[in-house]
Amino acid sequence: MIEISEEILKEADVLLASFVTGMALLLVYDLLRIIRRLIPHNVWAVGTEDILFWIGGAVVLFAMLYRENSGYIRGFSIGGVLLGMLLYSFGVSPWVVKGSVFILEKMIFLVSRPFVWTAHILKRPFGFFRRAVKKVMRFLKKQLKKFWKAVRMGMCKL
Repeated sequence: MIEISEEILKEADVLLASFVTGMALLLVYDLLRIIRRLIPHNVWAVGTEDILFWIGGAVVLFAMLYRENSGYIRGFSIGGVLLGMLLYSFGVSPWVVKGSVFILEKMIFLVSRPFVWTAHILKRPFGFFRRAVKKVMRFLKKQLKKFWKAVRMGMCKL
């Protein structure tokens, strides 16, 4: 039976933790991508989200290195993170993003249908009310203009 030294097992454990950390980081970034596809963002919001994500990612990476490897940055641990990111990015990520967006869009559509139907039913009565309010507001605006004109004329005569 082949015996594996304790140091090699510890380094393999660090490599596995780095690999999983890289995959987890991109999974969280995929959640951001899903939110961005469902809710349009402007350039500033995307930039802010990215900066916050990478700051959080650096903290998570540091915590993993501190916990697993006493804070030592080793080439194979960074390589493990990069390999985990690459494998997740090219393997699972497209399916996660596209599938999640598809399912969430269908769920939002189904949940919003009763509200759309209710709005359609209430459109006619509220449309009548809105038109009536508009007429009253137009009348009040005309009266206010007449009053203001009279006030200005009175002020000029003084």
